[in-house]
Amino acid sequence: MPPQGSTARLALTEKHFVLLFHTTHETMHAESILKNKRMRFKLIPRPRDIRDDCGLGLVIVKEDRPRVEVLLPNEDVYIKAAFHIEKDGQWIREDYPPAPISYDSQPSESNSSSPPL
Repeated sequence: MPPQGSTARLALTEKHFVLLFHTTHETMHAESILKNKRMRFKLIPRPRDIRDDCGLGLVIVKEDRPRVEVLLPNEDVYIKAAFHIEKDGQWIREDYPPAPISYDSQPSESNSSSPPL
């Protein structure tokens, strides 16, 4: 993988995984954790061939996946899906169990006392 900050285009192969998260904020949090742990990764725009809500992904190498899968949930960061590309160019999606937290905004206390419209 090219060093972080490199302008070289990353050629994704069957030895890479693209991890997607529930929110962009969570993706950036995962990036910070991996950087602090000196892990190999690259933050990328979600490849066009992958259909998902989040516009960013983290690329990791396959051999780092088990460590990342333990590291991130310990920091309350939950992977939504992992994608890897087969030799024939097809993306394979692996979904993760639902996160134990909700990503939906809850109405604040001040809004709950407002009269209905």
